[in-house]
Amino acid sequence: MRLRLTLRPAHRDCTVSLNYAYYLSAAIYRWIEASSPEYAKFLHDEGFHVNGSLKRFKHFCFSRLNVPNRRITDGRLQILSPTVDWYIGMPIEQSLQHLVVGMFEKREFYIEREENTFVIEQVETLPDPAWKSVMKFRMLSPLTVSVPEEKNACLSGRQGKLIPHYLKADDPRLCDALRSNILNKYRALYCRSSSLLDLQADTTFYCTLDEKFIASRGGPEKISKLITIKQGREDETKVRGFMCPLTIEGNPALIALAYESGLGEKNSLGFGMLEVEPRQPSTKL
Repeated sequence: MRLRLTLRPAHRDCTVSLNYAYYLSAAIYRWIEASSPEYAKFLHDEGFHVNGSLKRFKHFCFSRLNVPNRRITDGRLQILSPTVDWYIGMPIEQSLQHLVVGMFEKREFYIEREENTFVIEQVETLPDPAWKSVMKFRMLSPLTVSVPEEKNACLSGRQGKLIPHYLKADDPRLCDALRSNILNKYRALYCRSSSLLDLQADTTFYCTLDEKFIASRGGPEKISKLITIKQGREDETKVRGFMCPLTIEGNPALIALAYESGLGEKNSLGFGMLEVEPRQPSTKL
């Protein structure tokens, strides 16, 4: 299921860092924790995984803030709109229930500091799209996916440290990496369910980026974005992603999961949220 939140800045002069996604992720965990500290700890520390696999998934994603009236200066976003929209997606009913309970208990959160407090004015549910084997999407948050790359390998043959190499929009490995990621997500979510039998018959999942869009923006480098996570802290990290419309062809169950849980990696940190074209209507909670 997907929620659309209408947020109101509590103060007139609301200016936040462009690297605000970590604070949105933290707000989601705090809302879940308000409903169930045990479940929030499980989701944050463990998540969902296939037995024996190191790959773990939180199975939620969220969009960037949709700010119609804004000003960007020196890497900061000044919010001039009276309200902004924010989308959150979760395929797991238990996660969603705890989120909603927590949101109605704590209707406020802030980005960076309390002067940047936002109040939840309205929560709406979006109906599920009609799932098909070929669907077009646009991105509501940057897409990122990586392959392991060896760094500082020794001449003696000793293996170097493996670090993530983030793929650009024109990397020929992109489609396979996205397919591998969504299959791992599906198995982690449904490994004990009969739904897995449906997947075994069809594991097709093929992503095609909009080449005309990429060309119109000046090429793959121009749609690339470097996002900082936990900016200014000792554990600060940088993640490279990109924004581009795309078409996904394959098993509708996999396409639905990419929409609900997020496409690619680091969805719980604000990456890989998709929106079906055209946009779906909503229902108030």
